[in-house]
Amino acid sequence: MVKIRMKSFGRRHRPFYRICVMDARTPRDGRAIEELGWYDPLVRNESAREWFNTPRVRYWLSVGAQPTEKVAAMLKRHGITKPANGEAWDSVPAEERPAPGAKTTHLTGGPAPKPKAAPPAPEAPAEAAEAPAEAAPAEEPKAEESQA
Repeated sequence: MVKIRMKSFGRRHRPFYRICVMDARTPRDGRAIEELGWYDPLVRNESAREWFNTPRVRYWLSVGAQPTEKVAAMLKRHGITKPANGEAWDSVPAEERPAPGAKTTHLTGGPAPKPKAAPPAPEAPAEAAEAPAEAAPAEEPKAEESQA
C-alpha cells in the first residue's frame, strides 16, 4: 500500500517534516517515492507552516495513495481533495486558482502582495518649465602639439 506521510528532518528541539509518498513498509525516514511538500511546525505564521504541490497530491490521491491522519488533516485544512471520477487531477479548483496574470509566491501559492505605490513626484515650478534652454558653448578643438 502507498501512503502519503511525513518524513522527519531537522534537529533536536527544531523539527521539520517533508510530506512524501512512501511504501507503507519503508521506515519513517526511509526512501521516498516522491516528495510532495513540507511542514514546519515552529513557523509563527500559520499560513506559511505547510506547503503542498497540489497537482501532485491530487494525482497520488487519484491513484489510491492513503494519507496518514495528520497529513489528511493538513490536506483538509488546505481544501485538497481526491478528484472526482472523470475529473482531471491536474486541474486546480477555482477557489485555489490565482487570478490570471497574478504572480504567485513559492510559499503560499497565492497572489503576491502588491508593492506600495511611490509618492507622486513634486511638480517643477512653472517658471522653470517655460524658460528656454540655453545652449552650452561649443568646445574648441585643441591644437595638437607637434613632437620633434
